[in-house]
Amino acid sequence: MKKNSEIKIIFTDVDWTILNHGHGKHVYDKKSLKALKKAQKNGVKVFIATARPHESLKLTGFFEEFKPDGMILANGALIFIGDKIIHHDYMKPELVRKICDIAKKKDIVIQFVSEYERWISEPINEVAQHYFDFYFEKIPAIRGYNGENISGLLLFCTEDKDPEIVGEIAHPGLDAFRLFPYALDIRDHVIQKSDGIQKVLDYYGLKKENALALGDDVQDVSMFKLCKYSAAMENGVEKAKSHASYVTTHIDCHGVKKALKYFKVI
Repeated sequence: MKKNSEIKIIFTDVDWTILNHGHGKHVYDKKSLKALKKAQKNGVKVFIATARPHESLKLTGFFEEFKPDGMILANGALIFIGDKIIHHDYMKPELVRKICDIAKKKDIVIQFVSEYERWISEPINEVAQHYFDFYFEKIPAIRGYNGENISGLLLFCTEDKDPEIVGEIAHPGLDAFRLFPYALDIRDHVIQKSDGIQKVLDYYGLKKENALALGDDVQDVSMFKLCKYSAAMENGVEKAKSHASYVTTHIDCHGVKKALKYFKVI
């Protein structure tokens, strides 16, 4: 089979794309990872593009399974080329402190995310427990905010609290994304995976015609719009499927591997 010489870089989501939660705790699709490794051997760079922060990704066992050429983490707030951070987008410290005060008043637990760490403001309550149970996440250490570089905050609260919280924060351009029924992802402005992808393409002198994006959820739509080639997982949401140039098979059927074959990367 003649390879697609136009595709020089791949951006892949993690959860429900190569990381399968359907069969227990943090099960990676090894056949698809093997296919991504084959793409690397063919000279194609492979980047992870995920909302997960570094520590969360590490605790899934990802780095024991695969060595990416780089990573777009926290939905675009942090960009790694190899092990080096080439771009960071931190929240304003005064805004972080304001959100901390609001959360404490409302008995809301916060997860802080920095370059390599994450921690929580208070012992977890029932709402926060739902999140950690669903994602099989290890509960982080408890400590306050002391001016660290913060790339994002996760507030453990139910959806009915959103208008009240956003209203009290009252920050122009605030990005409050309902990540999960019990978790509200907050940054001081909108950051999308496509922002990170564009910076990576610029770094290597590549164009969108050289890029393939793989994902399953709403947060992956910006990738699909930017990259010429895109594949949504069969198990993905309809919005992602409608914006992808190809719908591949379910993660149980090694959808990433199938997509790489479809686009003639391997």
